This record gives sequence, structure tokens and C-alpha cells, in this order.
Amino acid sequence: MNYFVKRDIQEYGPYTLAELQRYVASGNVLLTDLCHSEGMSEWVSVSQVIGNIPVPAAIPVVTTGAGPAAMYPPPPALHWGIAVLLGILTCGVFGWIWGLVQAAWMKKVDPASKAIIYYGIAVALFVVTFTVAIAEGQSKSGLSAVFNLAGAIVWLVASFSLRSSIEEHFTTAEPLPTGMNLSGVMTFFFNVYYFQYHFTQINEMKKRAGN
Repeated sequence: MNYFVKRDIQEYGPYTLAELQRYVASGNVLLTDLCHSEGMSEWVSVSQVIGNIPVPAAIPVVTTGAGPAAMYPPPPALHWGIAVLLGILTCGVFGWIWGLVQAAWMKKVDPASKAIIYYGIAVALFVVTFTVAIAEGQSKSGLSAVFNLAGAIVWLVASFSLRSSIEEHFTTAEPLPTGMNLSGVMTFFFNVYYFQYHFTQINEMKKRAGN
């Protein structure tokens, strides 16, 4: 039997009972969330569905002097609305910085991620663009436009690389009840701010689960 989970106005699923138990054990689904299946006439709390069925224990964490080995740092916590405002006020410069911050977090949770390298190259190209534009003065040689185009291309490569890493992380290492499927169109146009919107939601969900 498959189950659907409802939180506020959002509906997720379907999940098998085993998946539902696993999400409860990980804290991604709360016992106070609502649950429904084909054999049920109305939504009930997840706690009523789980009932006396044992919830699988979380995987034991091996600890070292540095702390729990399986703990992942939370995504950057700046609210997405503030990130957008700062991006507007700084004419996009904040977006460069925050892209590096997001990629640095991804590198911590997934050392294989290459996004921070691409973002670093893109930012360097943008800086070169301004430097060359100042040096060109009135000459209008077009060299600055070439650097700017190269930076924009590398930035998109970085954004889609980060998108792939985010999707994989929140599907496997820290699975979300909703899964993680980021829009390619939104990534193309809004990348850093779009990612931060999802990070804000994830951090709020983690806070609710910890209360």
C-alpha cells in the first residue's frame, strides 16, 4: 500500500510503508504530518499510520574526536529574499560571492563536487572583464565582451554542476520526502537565488523536525 504525506498545503508521495518509516526515522517526515492512502477515507496523522509498527533505528554514527562522522553541515542559512535584495543592491556582485559560498558548502558535503572550481574561474573572468573594460577606455576593442561571454558560459557550467550535486545529495545522502528535482530553466536564469530558495525551505524543515 502506498501513502501520501501532506504538510501545510504541500502533498508528497507516494511512499511505501518502509519508505515512510525511514523518513520518520530520519526526521524528514514528522509524526504530526498528515497521511493518506487509498484505503483511508480521510487524512490522519503519520503517528496514527505508524502506530505500533517499529520505526527503523537510525544508522549508527561512528564518532571521532572531531564529532559525528555522518553529520552534514546545513546549507547556507541566508533567507532567499534577503539574497535577492542584496543581489539587486550590489548589481549582481553579491550573487558572485554567494555562488562561491554555496559551492563551498557543497564541497564540504560532497568532496567530489567541482562547482566551486567553475565558480572561481567564472568570477575571475568577470573581474578580468572589468579590468579590460577600464583599460580599453574609448577604444572599444571588444576584448572585454569576450571575457564577459566566457565568464557567463563558465558560470552556467558551474550552476548546472552545483544543481546536479544538490539533487544527488538530497536524494541519496540526506533524502527529502519530496525528493529533489531542480528546474533547468530556473537554474539557467536564477541559479544562485533559486538554489537559496530551496536551501531556505530545507533549513526551515530541519528546524521544525528538531523542535
